Amino acid sequence: MAEPSPAVTVHSNVPFCCLGPSARQLFAMRLDPKRFALSPTTHRLQDWRGFSEVLLGFSQIDVENFERKDSPTIEILSVWSRQNPQASIGDVLQALREIERHDILHCDVLQRAIGER
Repeated sequence: MAEPSPAVTVHSNVPFCCLGPSARQLFAMRLDPKRFALSPTTHRLQDWRGFSEVLLGFSQIDVENFERKDSPTIEILSVWSRQNPQASIGDVLQALREIERHDILHCDVLQRAIGER
């Protein structure tokens, strides 16, 4: 498995509430489109549905409710951060690793967004 970039690693302990709207929107742009393939190793969906399952173990009913939103990913991040005030950027990055979304982890735009918090 690919290692996270230095910028992502350095900021992984930063509280999630410090993550700006541009980074949250980037997550949404990459995770909102449905993907039907499973991650090769963990066998999880590689979109917002798998992300929600890994991040906090949301139930199927929660997933169905998120699907009704304009951006399921933004809603998931909002609910999750309210339920977990100690949440960190590292928690989100770990969830991305678990669904094997290395394209997001190594995205230059994400690295800059995390670095600019």
